[in-house]
Amino acid sequence: MEQILGPVHGFYVASYAWPSMDGKRFTSYAKICRHKPSDYWGADCLFKLFGGEHHATVPAALATANLAALGQIDDLPSLECSTFGLELPHPVAQPA
Repeated sequence: MEQILGPVHGFYVASYAWPSMDGKRFTSYAKICRHKPSDYWGADCLFKLFGGEHHATVPAALATANLAALGQIDDLPSLECSTFGLELPHPVAQPA
C-alpha cells in the first residue's frame, strides 16, 4: 500500500508498506521529495527512510514511516519560506 502526503513545509512524503518476511507483520519505507510524486516507486527523492519491519498493520507501518519522514523534514529548511534575496545571482568579481 502506498500513501502520498504533502506539501509539508514544501516537501512531499511518499510512503510504502508491505508484508514482512514472516507474513504476519509489515515493513515500511518513506521518501522525502521536493515535488509531488505520482507514486512511491517513481518518486524522485532527496531522502529515503526506513519505517521499521515489525508493525502489526499496514496503517501502523505507514504512520511510522511518515513520522520518520516528518521528523526529518523538521530538520530541513522549508521550501515555502523566503530566502531573503539569497537566490539572486552574486556579482562576478572583475579581474584586477
